[in-house]
Order: sequence, then C-alpha cells, then structure tokens
Amino acid sequence: MVLGIDLGTTNSVATAIVDGEIKSIVFDNSELLPSVVHISPRGVIVGVKAKNIAKVEPENTAISIKRKMGQDIKVNLNNKKYSPQEVSSFILKRIKDEAQKELNSEIKEVVITTPAYFNEQQREATKQAGEMAGFTVLRILNEPTAAALSFGTNKDEDSIYAVYDLGGGTFDISIIESCEGVVEVLATSGNSQLGGDDFDTKLAELIWERSGFKIEKTLKIDVKLNQLAEEVKVKLSSEDIVEIDEKFFAKVDNKPLHLRVEVTKEDFNKLIKANILETIELLNSTMEEAEIEYEELSGILLTGGSSRIPLIEELILENTEVLPILIEDPDKSVSIGATIQGALIKGENTDSILVDITPYSLGISTLDDKSFFNEDMEIELKFSKIILKNSPVPVFKTKKFYASTEYQKAYQIDVYQGEHSNLNENIKIGEAFLEINKPVQDGEIDVTFALDVNGILKVEAIEVNTKEDIKVELKSKIGKKVTKKVLSDKLVNSNEENLILKIDAIFNNPEISSDDKNELIELKNRYLNINDEKEKLSIEEEILDLIFYLEE
Repeated sequence: MVLGIDLGTTNSVATAIVDGEIKSIVFDNSELLPSVVHISPRGVIVGVKAKNIAKVEPENTAISIKRKMGQDIKVNLNNKKYSPQEVSSFILKRIKDEAQKELNSEIKEVVITTPAYFNEQQREATKQAGEMAGFTVLRILNEPTAAALSFGTNKDEDSIYAVYDLGGGTFDISIIESCEGVVEVLATSGNSQLGGDDFDTKLAELIWERSGFKIEKTLKIDVKLNQLAEEVKVKLSSEDIVEIDEKFFAKVDNKPLHLRVEVTKEDFNKLIKANILETIELLNSTMEEAEIEYEELSGILLTGGSSRIPLIEELILENTEVLPILIEDPDKSVSIGATIQGALIKGENTDSILVDITPYSLGISTLDDKSFFNEDMEIELKFSKIILKNSPVPVFKTKKFYASTEYQKAYQIDVYQGEHSNLNENIKIGEAFLEINKPVQDGEIDVTFALDVNGILKVEAIEVNTKEDIKVELKSKIGKKVTKKVLSDKLVNSNEENLILKIDAIFNNPEISSDDKNELIELKNRYLNINDEKEKLSIEEEILDLIFYLEE
C-alpha cells in the first residue's frame, strides 16, 4: 500500500487506496493535520495540540516550516537545533504512525507532493524528510499535477485545464492536457513564498492596528493574532462581517485587555487584492509559455485551502473571462492525486499515464562570448542553459563546451537554475570540479544533465580528448549523525503532562488572583475527567487561552 501525502505549509493531508476507494487518514478527529511541531523535554508533539501550545510556548514550536525547506538554516526548539527537513520528518512520522494504526497495515512507500516551483534543494530536502520518517519515497510530485490527477484521471474526453493551486504558504499554476488517458503538463510556474499565511499576517496586522492597544507586541501575541486571523479569514469566505470579541486577550498592570474588532470582507479584499493579481499575472505568463489561449481551456481548476477565498474567483473571471471551478474538497485533492500516482508507479490500473515537466531551466556558467571582461575588468559570465524550462521529465541532455585557454588543466562547473541571461539573477544549486592530468591544446568537455522524475539532478562532465570525467548528484547534505539524532527524539501524541505542569506553574505564581486560580483549577478538573477526545481538545484550547492571558 502506497500513502499519498500533501506535506503542506499550514496543514498536511494523507490518503490511501483501500479496496479500490480513496480513504483519508484522520488526526485528532480531523482529516487535516496542522503542520506544527512542538518539542518539549518529554518529546515531540505534532498537530493540533502543538498548534494550541504555540500560543504559550512559541519559542519551542515550529510553524510553516515548509517555507524554509532546502535552506541551510537551523531552528532552535527546546535548546536543540533542527534543520527544516528534520522538523518536517516529525510531521511525516506522525502521519506514518496514524496511517499504520488506522489502516492496520505497515506502510513503507509514499508519494510526497511539493510546489511545482520548488527548486532542486527543496525537493531533495522533502525526500530526505520522508526517508528520516522511515518511508521509501517513490516520487516527489508537483502539487498542481497531483490536483489535476485527482480531478480528471477517469475522464474520457480530451481536455486542457489550468490548475490554480493556492495553499497556506505557496502558489503554483500549471497548464495540463489530458488526452486518451495521458495527463501531460505543458507549462508550470509559481511563487514558493506566497500563500494563505501571508494573508493571515496582513489580517493580523489590521486587527492589531484596530485594537488600539498601547502595549508592546510580544512573540506570544504574534502567534495568537495569526491564529485568530486565520479563523477570521475562513469565516470571511462565507460572511460579510466578522466580529472579534476576545474578552481576556492580554493583561497589563493586572487589568484585562478586551479585544473587540470588526473586520469586513471588503477590508480583507483590500489587503490581499495585490497578491491575488500577482497570481493572475503568473497564470497569464504560464498560459503564454504553454501557447494556449483561454478559449481553449476546459476550465481553471482551483485547489488548495486558500483558493476558497471568493475574491480569487471574482478576479480570475474578471481578468480571463473563464469561470473557475473549485475542486471538490480542495484540501484533499493534492493528496488524492499523490495516492493515484503511487498506484501508477506500482502498476495498478488507474486509466492514466502522467507526463510531468521541470519548472526551471538548468545550466552552467560560462564565459560571455562577446567579452571576457566587463567595465570593471572583471570576468563576465553568462548562463548557458542545458535543460530548458517545461521539458518533460525524466530528461537527459548533453552540451559541448570549450576550454578558455590552451592546455587548460581544470574546469570549474557551476550549476544554476533559472531563466535570466544575467547569471547572478539565477540560483546556484551546486558545483563540480574536473581536473585534467594530461591537458591538450584545444580542450573541450561534454556536460550531461540527467533530471529524474523527482527533480533530482545528476551532472557528468567528460573531457572529450582524454576521457577524464567527474560525476556529481546535486542535493543537500545531511550527515548520518543528524539523522540518528532525529530518530532518537520521541514522538508523543499526548500533551497532557506538559499541560498539567504548565497549569501548576501558573497556579503557584503569587501574582495570579484567586478568581483566576479557581477558573484554572475548574478547567483542569474538567480536562482530567473527560474521555471524549474532541471535547478534551476544546477544553485544552480554553486552558491555553487562559494561560496565554495570565502570562501576558
């Protein structure tokens, strides 16, 4: 059995095919698992409990870690440093554990989705996170491609769709053609740093501005505001006005601050209109790259949780004259597509064949043909493309390059991805160094790029005359020591012990009033004496809100 996972910025989703039907994995009574990781001395907490405790311990909680994937950085949680892929592995491990429990079966193989515009390092980091969690990663699949698979895999008619995928942290657009069971990606683009999280941040700033509070905004208040903004954003998809009434939002000089703010749909639309227009510009440019006119589209498919925002449909219709189609259950469509792709890989009959593409051009830096030097007498380099953007994958390309001097003894091969002729506007993703022991007068090398279906690039350079060569696989390096450290961290699904310790610490604080202590004890007793998991989570949230208020 292959699990399909949409590893999201805000929420993650997992599905599998059971007896020919798609089955969603449930986490804490929900098919959405918040992509939030909290680490305490007891271990690792993932999901809604981690999201709740972020309000009182933001410094030990990782939120929106997907946006940091592929970056050479660490986050500090409970006095230990973790890479983004390590944090993501905890999310994937929670998914694996819950899936095995629910399906009563060992699960080893997985297809994980990433934004179409993720670069090589980001894709490799996602693959490594899956391996750390104990999976064999069969494929890293583009999210809009997965959404298209879930929407149209069994449709008989030939069709062309634009898939507009706006999630919590990323945006993708892909033009996809379905013909006689073959689903082919014609062009793709996007922005891996644009999504619903940005809308939450803008809305949180508006709420804070309207609160009128004359206090310093702490990290805890920031987290609380963003979670509140997310709730307001969701309500504004179906309501014109949202009244915020948080009676005990914070405390100053032992007096409570009540947050009473009104936000309208018009307010929200003004905040995010520029962002939505940016996505439509990307839609237009991707249509041009695919050489497709809007009249040729069977539709524009909306997927991703943030695509529910009504303004998106309005602006797309206004700018393209094509009425968008909101995919049924947009939160799950990407995961379902990943599950279908897993079935395809395992040879199961799904009536579809997938042809995906690379979202970037790939090449190396070379001397500019026109001039070796610029005005400052510095060597001028240019970007020489080997694999072009929108090439179907897997792809294998070779290009010949010549020595810049006679009897050249070495070649520095710097690998870049991007679309700009100006080298520095592209992203360097790796390098190789080819030494020549017996250089010839007129040296020349063949550089070969092999890009696999997961977007992982292998590079080979061979000196044509001497046959000396070098091979490299461009991916992020994670040492064995780090991997062992991650696997040694205990994954816990219960937050009860941490919560009780937190309550007791607050209770013993002499500055807390007797009324507040009584309310805290009442909530604690209710929490400990209830068995219903859904109600327990609700009381837990009340307790953490009260702790947040008392601490502030």
